[in-house]
Amino acid sequence: MQQEKLRQIGGRLQKQLRLHLPLLPLRVQCALKENLMVLVQHPPGIEVEPAQVFGILEQALADIPADWLPDRPSPSSDQNPLIKLYLRVAGQAKPYAAHAFCFSSTANVSDQPEVRSSSDQPEVRSSSEDETIVEPAEDETIAEPAEDRPLVQLGEIAPIASASLSRSQRQPGLVVVGDRPAISPGRSRMPGNLQPWLLIGGGLVAAVLLGGSLYALTRPCVVGACQPLQTAQTLTQQSAQLLQGNPSEQAAQQARQQLTEAQRLVSEIPPWSGSYGEAQAVKQSLDQILSAESKAEMATRKGQVTAQSVPDWQVVESLWREAIAPLESVAQTSPLHPYAQQRLTAYRANLKWSEQRIATEQEARKRLLTAKQTVGLAEARQNTARELQDWQIAQSTWLVTMNALKQIPEGTTSYIEAQQLMQNYQPKLVATRDRLTQEQLAAKAYTQAVQSEQQAKAWQQKNQWSQAAASWQSVLNYAGQVPEETSVSSQAQTLAANAASALKQAQTVVKVRGDLDRICFASGKICDYTIQNDVIKVKFVSAYERRARTIGGISYFSRDYETMYKIDQHFASLAKALQAVSTNSGIPIQVYNSDNQVLGSFVPGGGQ
Repeated sequence: MQQEKLRQIGGRLQKQLRLHLPLLPLRVQCALKENLMVLVQHPPGIEVEPAQVFGILEQALADIPADWLPDRPSPSSDQNPLIKLYLRVAGQAKPYAAHAFCFSSTANVSDQPEVRSSSDQPEVRSSSEDETIVEPAEDETIAEPAEDRPLVQLGEIAPIASASLSRSQRQPGLVVVGDRPAISPGRSRMPGNLQPWLLIGGGLVAAVLLGGSLYALTRPCVVGACQPLQTAQTLTQQSAQLLQGNPSEQAAQQARQQLTEAQRLVSEIPPWSGSYGEAQAVKQSLDQILSAESKAEMATRKGQVTAQSVPDWQVVESLWREAIAPLESVAQTSPLHPYAQQRLTAYRANLKWSEQRIATEQEARKRLLTAKQTVGLAEARQNTARELQDWQIAQSTWLVTMNALKQIPEGTTSYIEAQQLMQNYQPKLVATRDRLTQEQLAAKAYTQAVQSEQQAKAWQQKNQWSQAAASWQSVLNYAGQVPEETSVSSQAQTLAANAASALKQAQTVVKVRGDLDRICFASGKICDYTIQNDVIKVKFVSAYERRARTIGGISYFSRDYETMYKIDQHFASLAKALQAVSTNSGIPIQVYNSDNQVLGSFVPGGGQ
């Protein structure tokens, strides 16, 4: 029953405050501990006139029937109950203003409200068991504050001394009971629940109410045009103009200062202003834009370092995304929407640029890792290369490594390391390339030498010893062009040795053929010959034999000794010539008649 009474009182007081001060978010709570206590709270940043609030509450309490008041726990029932009023900022431990007065069923007496400094305020303590705290009913209170917790628990406020009046402060018709004012016993209640103190102290109440209204009217944007809002809008337009095109850093800084000033102006417009809703919309847009500008400034500052790792560029990318998000949230109806769209264009371009930097850095790192992995393979192939094909593969591997390093762009974190690796690997690539060049030259010369050898043998088979000798000489020339320590150098040396022997033989044969031609064909044909590796066969032709026999027979029967002597000298000269051919060529000579019968032989060095 007592809680229901407190709830009714709180609801009635709440309605009166809402009626007289509709723009102030005030909340009422009632409690009972020896005396009725009424606490009014309001959020931080709201300016409230204590005299105005206490006057409204006292008037409302004066109109409450006496049977509404809860039963007092105090045993001294011969006195009118004392009612205490408090005014406090939500979240603060102490009230900053207090007022006390005595309640009478026939009349009420009001003290002047007393505003105390923070040092004079009562401490907050935990509520005790004998306190009853009741808030107004749900249909009798204003909306709950934004905070999750209640504004206050009335039981936490320790009682404070009642407000006292000096003689100069006491109003006519008031009687002081102890240090508390009370209604004179002879006065009766006014009709319509108006207490006599309202008539006697009407001037005071009117002054309080009028003073509070005048104060509210003097706040920004309450009466007339809202100059702070207009100024804020002008500043936002000017900042948008400053940021057109490609603004300088100074212009961008000036634009941010203008936006910050505009934010401050709209933040000071009070809730009871007719422009409050529009100001809040502008403030929301300004908050979004300034948040975006802050992130963009951080992203710009961090993105000025060109060579950064992928995680660093990812931070820059994230900052640009955080700068873009609030700009995309700016409503199209906001006057700042064109400004936001203008900045979005630039920020999205910067976001794309940061994404490209990430991709470039990732690709550069990938190429560097590929080059490092290929180095080991290139070195292994270089160390084990023997044949021409091996050196070709080794050089190709080094070229892959160097090309990967060359493609790493300047301005990445991998660039400096890539340049150092190129300096280290360049000598190895040069050495591989030089060796490959030697192998290519060696292979070409050896191939030509082999081809000349084949040609020389073909000429020999055709008994074309002069051509064979020329081909063998080509073999020696080509084999001599094969560099040492190449993969075909040993094969070229073997080929050269064989060619030298074959060349000597061919040259010998050529000389022998010349000598034999002079012997066999000097004065008519007297013989034929064949030259083999181990023997030279000389065969007299039949015509020569017949002629020699005829001349010899005639000279013998005619005793032509001179002719016979010439015939002997001819055969002796022929034998001497054949012996010389055998000795010079180192090849034995066998002499045959036209019937293939052996007539004699010559061996190198003489003898038959």
